[in-house]
Amino acid sequence: MTPSADPTPSTPGKHGAEVQACILFVDDDLLILKSMRRLFSDHYMVQTAQSGEEALALLAKGPQPAVAVVDQQMPGMSGIDVLRGLRQDYPDTVRIMLTGQADLPVAMDAVNRGQVFRFLTKPVDVPSLQQMVAESMEAFQQRNEENRLVAQAMALGRADGPGREASALQQLLEARLTTREMDVLRLIGQGRASKEIGPRLGISPRTVDVHRSHILEKLTLHNSTSLVRVAVKAGLV
Repeated sequence: MTPSADPTPSTPGKHGAEVQACILFVDDDLLILKSMRRLFSDHYMVQTAQSGEEALALLAKGPQPAVAVVDQQMPGMSGIDVLRGLRQDYPDTVRIMLTGQADLPVAMDAVNRGQVFRFLTKPVDVPSLQQMVAESMEAFQQRNEENRLVAQAMALGRADGPGREASALQQLLEARLTTREMDVLRLIGQGRASKEIGPRLGISPRTVDVHRSHILEKLTLHNSTSLVRVAVKAGLV
């Protein structure tokens, strides 16, 4: 099958590389692939493959997909094998598995092992799939923002050794944030809410929220989930 696509604005990927906002659908049913293209091509670049082998050939040519929706039961390479390969080569791609009722244990195990983000059972409920793709795109965007911050830190940092990334990221955070904002970030990294952070720092929860907003703005991030991951990557937790 020859893939076609509708371009959408590119987004920065790992270490600052530009990555198209692309969805890859892998299913041996051609009618399903055509339906997926009709549903999503107005908003995203869409690539399709009728087998795991064809999907790997597409991936080798690029671009990296933001989201991959893969059927579990296909002739030849199984969906879980495709998803494992994606996880290894494109860890930022958000992976969704389509599965039948008989394969639910496989899908649940894949989620638990971190091999997939979510799974849907066939026949697919279209609104559920659209919502899941939207959430997956948001998750991909968050990862891009975090990767961009790490890339900036690595470009500016002077630390060496196995902990270089964490050290460089911590240096960048200390350069951009005030001492109070660093204190707030450490506690956010521990998963604490504003009502918990406030008393620990002797400030009101509302003031914590103001600091949180300033931190997000200074780091060009969009939510507290990214703040938690950044704090962990920087070794603040």
